[in-house]
Amino acid sequence: MTQYLYGAKVQGIQSYIFETNKLKDIGGASELIESLSGERFADFFGSVGVAYGKNQLLRNAAGEISYLFPDKASCAAVVRNFERYIATEIPGLTVSQAVVPLEGDTPDLKSASNKVNHLLQVQRNRSGPPTELGWMISERARKTGRPGVEEVRKKDKIELIDRRQQSKRDAKSTRLYDKLIGENHGLTNKDFALDLTDITGNRERAWLAVVHADGNNLGKLIQKLLKNLALDDVQEGYRQFSETLEAATVAAAQTAYQEILAPVYEREQELYRDRDEKIKQPRLPIRPVVIGGDDLTVILRAEYAVPFTEAYLAAFERETENLFKNGLTACAGIAIIKPKYPFHYAADLAEELCSWTKKIVKNLDKESAPSSLHFHKVQASFVEDYNEIIKRELSTIDGRLLTAGPYFVNANDFGYPTVKELLVHSEILGKDDTPTGPLRDYVGELRIDHEAAKQKLERIRDLNDKATKRLGLKDNEGFHKRGKNDKASTHLYDAIQLANL
Repeated sequence: MTQYLYGAKVQGIQSYIFETNKLKDIGGASELIESLSGERFADFFGSVGVAYGKNQLLRNAAGEISYLFPDKASCAAVVRNFERYIATEIPGLTVSQAVVPLEGDTPDLKSASNKVNHLLQVQRNRSGPPTELGWMISERARKTGRPGVEEVRKKDKIELIDRRQQSKRDAKSTRLYDKLIGENHGLTNKDFALDLTDITGNRERAWLAVVHADGNNLGKLIQKLLKNLALDDVQEGYRQFSETLEAATVAAAQTAYQEILAPVYEREQELYRDRDEKIKQPRLPIRPVVIGGDDLTVILRAEYAVPFTEAYLAAFERETENLFKNGLTACAGIAIIKPKYPFHYAADLAEELCSWTKKIVKNLDKESAPSSLHFHKVQASFVEDYNEIIKRELSTIDGRLLTAGPYFVNANDFGYPTVKELLVHSEILGKDDTPTGPLRDYVGELRIDHEAAKQKLERIRDLNDKATKRLGLKDNEGFHKRGKNDKASTHLYDAIQLANL
C-alpha cells in the first residue's frame, strides 16, 4: 500500500502581512493566514471532490501544512488545485507544495518528512507565474500600483484599492483575538484595535513594538518523541504533538495577556468611564498577527513589549513542561519603532533579533537553550544587519558594548542579566530623583571619548550617589564581562531606551 505525504508552506508571510502600515490591512492579512489553519483548508478539499480526514492532518499552523493522503488520486487533485485556490481566495499569497510517496506497511515517516521539507525549500526558489497582472490600460491603486477593483470612500475622497487590499479588508474574523484573549472574552469590535492610534492610545510621543517569538530545538524534541514508532503511531503522535504545541502557545499568549495587558485595558476603561468628553474611547493596546505552532508575532504598545514577552516566554516554558516530558524554551526579538516607520523593516528586524538571540543561547547550551529575548529601539532611518547596528550604534570608542543582551527569563550561570533586572533598572531611571539626562549624555560620550565619559560619570556620582549605586555604577562604569571571549558590556543604554518609551 502506497500513501503520500503532502506538505505545503506559505511563502513570505511577514512580507504579505506587513506590506503596509495600515492596521486594518495588517489585521485582515493575518486573519486570512490564520483561516488556513481552520476551516478554509478543509473546505478546499470539498471544493475539489476529495474527502477530508481530520486524522490524516499532521500539522496545520502558521502557514505550514502536512497531510497524509491514502491514495494518489486525491493527492493529485489537491496538488493541481491548491495554488489556484490560494491565488483566488487569498490574492498575493504564494504557496509551495511537495509530495513524497510512502511505500510498504512500515514506512519511515520521519525521513519522508525531512524529504518534504527539503523539496519545499527547492520549490521556494522556483518563481511561479504572476497572478495579479492587469491590462496596461487598467486604472491602478495609487498605493500599490496593482490593478484597481473597487472604489472606497476615505473621508471626503474616493480611493481605488486592488484585489489584495480588498480581500484583506473583507476579512473581518476575530479568530486571532479569540486566541489571545480566550474565546469567551465578551469583547466586541469596539474593543479591538483598528488603527495604530488605537494601540498607542493616541499619544503624541508614541512608540510601537513588533514582537516575534519562536521555540527552541523543536526538531530535536519531535525526533525524541517519535523515535522507533510504527507508522500509525508516528502519524497519531505527530498530529497530537502539533495540536498540543498549538494549545501550549495559545495558553502562554493568554497568560501574558492576562498578566500584563488586561489590567492596563481595565484601568484605561475606568478612566474613560470617569472621562472628560475629550478623551477617546480606549481599545486594546495590542494586535495579534501570528499565534500558531510555536510562533508568536504581535504588535503592541512599546512600553509593555518587554514585560509581555517575558510573561509569554515564562508561560510557554510552564505550559510545554506540563504537556511534554522536558518542555520547551523559546526566544524572542522585539523591534521598537515609531508608528510611521515601515512595518516590513520592523518585522524583519524582530525576526533577526530572535535569530541572533537563539544563536547566542544555543552556543551556551545546545540541549536546552535558555528562554531569552532581545530588543532594539530603531532611531535611524534605515535598518541594516543587527551586527552592523552593534558596530555603528552600540559600541564604545574602545570596543565595549552598549547592550548587555540577550536578556534571560530565568537566573543563569552564564553571567547574562535577566529581564527582571533590566526592568528594575528601567524603573529606577524613570524616577524623578534619577539623573537620566546626564546618564544619557554619559552613554553618548562613551562612543566618542572614553576619558570625557569617565569624568561625566564621576560628576554624576558626586551629585547623586544614591541613584548611581542603585544602577550598579558606584564603583565602576557599569561594564561587565560575561565570558572569556566576550566583550565587556553594560545594561545602562538598554535601560535608558526602555525608560524613555
